[in-house]
Amino acid sequence: MSSRGNQRRGPNRNNEIGQHGEELSVWKDIKDRLPGVIDMVNQSSANQTAMYEQDKLCAEKKRNNTMTYEDLDKLDQLSRQGVKQNETAAQSLKEQIEKIKVLRAIVKHNEEAQEASSSRSGQRKDPWDYPEDSPMPSPNSSVQRRMGGSSGGGKGDRGDSVPPKYPDRSTPAAKAGSAEPQPGPSNSVRTKQIFAKDDEVAFKPKPTGSEQTDWILGIVQEVRGEGKSRRYRVLDADFDENQNHHQKDFRTSASSMILIPREGTVLPALEEGKVVLALYPNTTTFYKAEVMGMEGSEKVNLKFEGEESSNTMQAVTRRHVVEYRA
Repeated sequence: MSSRGNQRRGPNRNNEIGQHGEELSVWKDIKDRLPGVIDMVNQSSANQTAMYEQDKLCAEKKRNNTMTYEDLDKLDQLSRQGVKQNETAAQSLKEQIEKIKVLRAIVKHNEEAQEASSSRSGQRKDPWDYPEDSPMPSPNSSVQRRMGGSSGGGKGDRGDSVPPKYPDRSTPAAKAGSAEPQPGPSNSVRTKQIFAKDDEVAFKPKPTGSEQTDWILGIVQEVRGEGKSRRYRVLDADFDENQNHHQKDFRTSASSMILIPREGTVLPALEEGKVVLALYPNTTTFYKAEVMGMEGSEKVNLKFEGEESSNTMQAVTRRHVVEYRA
């Protein structure tokens, strides 16, 4: 368990290009060329500043009758250079805008083709109309996560990662650190929570096969439907450095989500011994933990499950400590 902070998450995204085809190729080309366009704009701005300084110098020399042809020639050169830079930058911007228009057209065409295909085959037309708590797609649940994690070999490779260890409950320390929350009104009757766009949440993707999934950090991107049919699109907070910082999104429902209070929210202190879900430091994953005490009003000292035999406690921001759910 103590190795969580040193692990990196690397979900399988090898088929990314195959899934998105031409639209991904166009988008990559746009992203690769944008830094060059920005450099052109910056050069034009620097040239404009130089023109201003040279013009001010010429005006001062004219008042003192010390202006030379070299001063005027330099101002003329800067002016010509600025015109050329502005034209080049404008043309590059125009080209990128046209490519974005092409990209939008490709995406629209693919969506319409997918909708027509689903209609002909009798499948669901609405891509949101999935069974409750269905992730699209599922992550590699056997791998722990780290904010800014990456896949592949090298330092931080997850090939030898150690999943969370569950302690031997026969020992007193394990029993104390892994005690299940007692049933009560807060556990037996849970008020239906409604989430909004940009809410920060802990959510649990639906497991695939026999694998189990953890509660992970995400941000609500979109809300669809009303009442029991309401569904959410949640963006995974983790990203993959080897896939251009790509982030996955999931389709889920309120039953698989826990709201994380916004920054600045005044929250009550937690009692010592309370079992909670908490965001493990330097990761994007929530694990079961026991409250050992408060550190002011902003931090909670915790012992995470599997670390009961260690003398080390983890300090976690209060708003990232939420109700326990299995």
